[in-house]
Amino acid sequence: MNKSNSYDSKLSQARGLASQLGMFAEENDIPKDLWDLLEAAIYDFYQVSKDK
Repeated sequence: MNKSNSYDSKLSQARGLASQLGMFAEENDIPKDLWDLLEAAIYDFYQVSKDK
């Protein structure tokens, strides 16, 4: 697997997890600042940039 496909795969996984947890956070009134930190941690864990 080349580096681009690996990065794209990680980015896809990070976005999927962030999306699922985002719905949970919204439904359970998780404070935005806490959610922002969790979302940043997800992208850091996968070592990808949210802005790509």
